[in-house]
Amino acid sequence: MRLSSGLAKTDKAIMVLCASGAAFMGYLVYLHFKTSPGTICDFGAGFSCEIVNKSVYSELFGIPLSIMGLTYFLGVGYLALTKHLPHTYRTILALTAFSLVFSLHLTYVEFFVLGSVCVFCEASKLVMFAILGLSAPQLKYGKVSTHLHWVAGAVIAGLLFTGAASYLQTAL
Repeated sequence: MRLSSGLAKTDKAIMVLCASGAAFMGYLVYLHFKTSPGTICDFGAGFSCEIVNKSVYSELFGIPLSIMGLTYFLGVGYLALTKHLPHTYRTILALTAFSLVFSLHLTYVEFFVLGSVCVFCEASKLVMFAILGLSAPQLKYGKVSTHLHWVAGAVIAGLLFTGAASYLQTAL
């Protein structure tokens, strides 16, 4: 069975992006649990995946955020492949908006709290922006206001999640 033969170009592009994002996150999961020092993305104190990925901000309830990122990319890739939901692109858009809000907070933490940038973390955000850019124009059907409500809801949920996660990461 050839699933990809019936896929639109947008779906294929989203799947390729998800594969690259999953590769970034998969490496960061490995790095999170790795006990020996040294990685392919350590370029000194200012650019170190290891510093970022081993900080207090790299986990939530003991779960590495890279696993959450991996789950996002695998989930969005699955949605693009199967289109099991009636509003697949709206769902992808909402998931991406939610994830980007939290991810952009983590960029702030990298730059202004930790003083070190994770190259793969930032690359994954670029991938998410590309997914956002590909999924948004696909919202052809239905009322635009309905789509905007979904995105606004996802952004608000992302802000609430970010606030709660930030509190828990520093308070516990």
